Amino acid sequence: MEIVKFIKQRNGEYKLVLENDEVISLHEDLILKSELLLKRKISSEEIKKLLEENKDYIAYSKALKYIGIKMRNESEVRSYLLKLGVSSKVIDDVVTRLRSNGYLNDREYAKAYINDRISLSNDGPYKIIKHLSTLNINKEDINDLIKIFDINTQREKINKLINKYLKANNNNGSYLIKQKIHYNLVNLGYDRDLIIEELSKLDIDDSENLKKEYDKLYKKLSKKYSGSELEYKIKQKLFQKGFRV
Repeated sequence: MEIVKFIKQRNGEYKLVLENDEVISLHEDLILKSELLLKRKISSEEIKKLLEENKDYIAYSKALKYIGIKMRNESEVRSYLLKLGVSSKVIDDVVTRLRSNGYLNDREYAKAYINDRISLSNDGPYKIIKHLSTLNINKEDINDLIKIFDINTQREKINKLINKYLKANNNNGSYLIKQKIHYNLVNLGYDRDLIIEELSKLDIDDSENLKKEYDKLYKKLSKKYSGSELEYKIKQKLFQKGFRV
């Protein structure tokens, strides 16, 4: 059959109008590869084959657009295409092609992700490792690349975070402050032993906080209690706030 007309579409495809008024859509790269602009003829068998091959080209084009927004890893690309209803075989073809063309590299993705999290977030190494592991990135690559997040870098970030948390916990006693800092740093993925080591160097003077909290509690509780019972209730509340009196 003769191809009567090529009509360009916005998504990188062309509509091909055939002499029998049938219309098919093919990606422009596939049209060029098949030299249809030159031949301007196509058989029923070729149509069937090209429509099947076109699925790869469309999926590849969508994957490229997805990667163009920001760097992606293989697992993310596979999930994205799967949500679009692309078949497993086509996804495998697209991923292979993206890899061979240098658009998909899990090791490079992991390297960039680690550097970004070190520079732009408070995340510790264990949190970073956990996230990369959920993306099915090779464990050996993760363990090798995370070495950039060395002890000195961890120590520096831990101490910055300690100073930040100290400013935010000015109504508590030293014991509770250290507990909260320890809990937050562990949740962020820092090494427990290193956290304990840095916290042990911390000498928090909570005497001013203690006086403020004591006066506040005395004013409040003295309306209900007196004498030794009042003192007991105040000490109980102070203990809960991390003061050791």
